[in-house]
Amino acid sequence: MIRRLLIIVMFQCLVVSAQAQITLGEYVNSVIEYSHALLSAEAMVEGRVAESKIAKRNMLPTLSLASDADYDFRNDGIGWGVRADISQPVYNGGRYSILVEQSGYRLTESEGLRDKSELDVRYNAELAYWALSRAEIYREAMLDYINIINTLRDVALHRFEEGYTSKSDLLQVESRLSDAEYQLSQAEQRWSVALHNFNILRGADPTEPVELGWSILDEYTLPRRVDVSEFIEQHPDYMVAVAGRESAKCNISLREATYLPRLNLGLFGLWQPKVDAGTLLNGGVMFSLNAPIFHFGERREALRSARSDYRSAELMVDDVVDDIVLNEINGWTNLQSSYQRISAARRSLEIAGENLDISTYSYREGLATILDVLQAQLSWLQIYQNAITAQYDYAVAISSYRYILAQR
Repeated sequence: MIRRLLIIVMFQCLVVSAQAQITLGEYVNSVIEYSHALLSAEAMVEGRVAESKIAKRNMLPTLSLASDADYDFRNDGIGWGVRADISQPVYNGGRYSILVEQSGYRLTESEGLRDKSELDVRYNAELAYWALSRAEIYREAMLDYINIINTLRDVALHRFEEGYTSKSDLLQVESRLSDAEYQLSQAEQRWSVALHNFNILRGADPTEPVELGWSILDEYTLPRRVDVSEFIEQHPDYMVAVAGRESAKCNISLREATYLPRLNLGLFGLWQPKVDAGTLLNGGVMFSLNAPIFHFGERREALRSARSDYRSAELMVDDVVDDIVLNEINGWTNLQSSYQRISAARRSLEIAGENLDISTYSYREGLATILDVLQAQLSWLQIYQNAITAQYDYAVAISSYRYILAQR
């Protein structure tokens, strides 16, 4: 009976109610839609897009209109004037073109941060999904464990009533049953916490009941290992680091452009009253030149600071590459190890279940002591817990490996 129960619980899909099930993909999408962190990242990208457009428009001509009026008390007269100016930057040390290029790198950086935020949200959602699945299965395991002890209790009570054993056997079983009920209470608490976390991430009522469509007990095949060179350039961390490096590189030229000459060309039109009568319409061309000459070595120190930032950004890119390579190989090692533990845990569980069946039958027939059965029960529960942990670790390892590869 026990072996048949284990096969049903561990290696087949769980029995579900008619309630709509939530698959992993559906849950992740609902968490992404609700995530405040992702909405904040989207707002940041929109801001960077606007900044990029502003930088481009700074290179275009500008049109401005100004007017003024005054009243002369001595001459009892009103003076006024209207002036229109059109100005076009001709040369500003390359500053505006550099700003546009730099804003493009900042936009790339913000998009990479948004992608990284989405990966974080997706990964945390998957962890919450698997945590709830593990909590549900462990709670069911404790219920099965209590049923097993109750069965043994009926056997011990029958043997005691028939005079085949002392009351000590019955008391030991009662003690084990009390301990199992205590462990069930802990399992219920862990399940409630996991359910609350599950619902909060998707913006639902924390206590809303759910039915999971996927389980950590489902069969999973070992995924194919991915070559680091195939994904590293598309990894958000790498994209952010490269964008930061190129932005720092542009910042060197931007700092230098601050100390180069600036030339603007413009047209102006002026409308004002004449001295005698009527109005006067006038216009002209204007040039402006600004050439910094000396500022106590400020330019040299500014460039030194910018070049230092660029070197730091270069080293940051190298560190990110090393981290990605290290995380990939560690993630793959963890994935392989957890996959191997599943097979070992399943074999051990089959043996423990068979041993429990034999011990219970032997005690019923008077061929084993109550201690033998209780020990077999403890061994079965421990191995059952190990099997649940192995399944959970493997499900998490798959999610972690996909997170390392930045796969959606």
